[in-house]
Amino acid sequence: MKKALGGFLLFLIFFAAARFVFCVEEFSTNAAESEAYNVTRVQKIVDGHVFVVEEDRPIEKVAGLYRPMDMDAYIQLKFSKLQAQLNDLADKTQRRLDDLQGQVDQLSKKVDKYAKQQDAWLKNAQNITNASTP
Repeated sequence: MKKALGGFLLFLIFFAAARFVFCVEEFSTNAAESEAYNVTRVQKIVDGHVFVVEEDRPIEKVAGLYRPMDMDAYIQLKFSKLQAQLNDLADKTQRRLDDLQGQVDQLSKKVDKYAKQQDAWLKNAQNITNASTP
């Protein structure tokens, strides 16, 4: 009986040590992964359940169980946010290009106007010089 109890106690100690080692390894792996991918992970608590997930990853209830949003749906969410940002930048860029094109058009009109005035002045000056020479 003592051998069985001693064996069981030894098993519990070994199991606790292994659990601690794997827990530390998982934590260091998660920390390294977070640093490598520039991701901030936070601890979220939902109805007593603790999740260590990205700060913008929602926790959802599926079939009565809480879990982080599916990876495919989470990536789709990230890409849709990125697409919205790209569309916003494209709109801003297009508006800026339209403004610049308007300014270029105005400058072109002014240049054409001054070119016509210069041509008229040159023609007038040429007429004056032709009239003054006998």
